[in-house]
Amino acid sequence: MPPDKCVFRVHGLGADPGGMQAPPRPVGTLLSVGYDQMWIASLQDDVDVTVLLEEWDAHPPPGPEPWEEESEQELYLRGAVAISTSAAEPVLHGVRLLGGVGRYRVRVRARYRTEIARLYDGLLDRFRSGFSQEFQAALRELQGVEHYLVQLWPSAPTGPQRVVADSAFDPLTAPAAALPVPAPAEETGPLPALPETPEPVSD
Repeated sequence: MPPDKCVFRVHGLGADPGGMQAPPRPVGTLLSVGYDQMWIASLQDDVDVTVLLEEWDAHPPPGPEPWEEESEQELYLRGAVAISTSAAEPVLHGVRLLGGVGRYRVRVRARYRTEIARLYDGLLDRFRSGFSQEFQAALRELQGVEHYLVQLWPSAPTGPQRVVADSAFDPLTAPAAALPVPAPAEETGPLPALPETPEPVSD
């Protein structure tokens, strides 16, 4: 995909890149993160990059290959994730997440980010015309070499979980031991009547 204006966006469905919850463009960093979207920065905007997207059940292993840069953040996703350019053009339409709606940890790893920017600047210095066959052939050698790995997994709960109600409970079929015990009659019946006070007898 082309890193238009040196960035691309990973976001949930309905995330507004111009909304109040949208993060600013990254400056000097790999990521800029908001509530339901993040910007990922490249150091150039003319050479296509490769983006790999993975969903995991839990924190993924480190992996055998080294990565030059890495950052881990958190996003709220509404059951799907998408990738778009800086102009909001979809590159990867909403992909359904098996983890459903909720908060996700997101780990972004980058490789050859600095090197591709350096090599591309070298091409601009070496060739007078960017339309020459020699320049285009050299540019094709750089396409897709810059890699980004985006890994998502559900965030761990931050507190104890409490069951409010069991939707599978059926009082008609549940055993007697599972049925709620009624309160004693004296606690549920009407209040006892007070004895009437006899009227005083006048002489």
